[in-house]
Amino acid sequence: MINNNKSLVTYEKDKDKYKPNFSPLIGVLCMDIAAELQQKYGTDIRSYISAAYVKYLESMGARVVPIWINRPRKYYEEIMKKVNGILFPGGAVFLDDQKCTENLRNDCVQSSKFIYEIAEEMNIRGEYFPLWGTCLGFQLMLLHSVKGNSNDIRIECQRMKCSLPINFENDEVLKNSQLFKGCNKQLITAMSQLPFGYHNHHYCLTKKILSDFNIADQWTVLGTNKDSENSEALEFITIVEHKKYPFFGSQIHPEQIFYEYIDDDGVDKCFHSFSCLELTQYFSKFFVQCAHQNVTRCNKDEAMRYLIDNFPIKFTMRDTSRRQCYLFKDNVDYPT
Repeated sequence: MINNNKSLVTYEKDKDKYKPNFSPLIGVLCMDIAAELQQKYGTDIRSYISAAYVKYLESMGARVVPIWINRPRKYYEEIMKKVNGILFPGGAVFLDDQKCTENLRNDCVQSSKFIYEIAEEMNIRGEYFPLWGTCLGFQLMLLHSVKGNSNDIRIECQRMKCSLPINFENDEVLKNSQLFKGCNKQLITAMSQLPFGYHNHHYCLTKKILSDFNIADQWTVLGTNKDSENSEALEFITIVEHKKYPFFGSQIHPEQIFYEYIDDDGVDKCFHSFSCLELTQYFSKFFVQCAHQNVTRCNKDEAMRYLIDNFPIKFTMRDTSRRQCYLFKDNVDYPT
């Protein structure tokens, strides 16, 4: 189904242009290098992408393009003419510039803001362009939807490293959502009962924050969780979508359950049962299907230049919580 606000006349006239793209190019934004990676691989490494996100998207037929950070707005305008959607991954950075140092930067914050603004502009023009944010990426999307200057809108919650089911909003909200309106009742029930959603964070966003920063009219909360089981537990947002644009966010990590093995004291915190694996596939399938609707096309030779396959992958599990990563220097670029 094409969902780009084009008229039927326009679609019929250019229907070949609007055929679904079943091998979409999806960008994954680099994250500023984690301290544990920099200590091992050197201070000239400035950014990285966890390979879990790449495999997660490729499992549904997408091809992945790394999106560099710390570039001028023009770069993002140009690369967003090549890709069919962008995923903002999780990471660990300060959102407040004053807390950063030379070796602990937050270039991904400004880069994600450029992307968010450009994606908004594209969708306003009727150019369908989807975004997905996971964990920090989800938090960045909501931050960038605040009008005016704001360094951080999050609050601290209990340190979360566990898998939980989702507490969904009511059936009417889900039925009218972009993300879940095509999801059958059995799947929703399973997601609300099985601990498939992996949390790894200690900052959260709440419904009150959406109201306090005047963005509640932009976002629909689809599901929540609590940061503990006691009576004073904080309820925070787990799944959200934009009311007008194809922008989606999750505090949980759908990619981790497939491709990461979080082992603390012999206990795997990421629930790897087959049933939970099936549930998380819903999110990768959904976002890749969104990218199918974007009309941008790259021919094979042009696309090859941008693919993440041009860059080496490192086995990093011995030194970090990430099994494999792509590591990038500050001046990295696509091969010519």
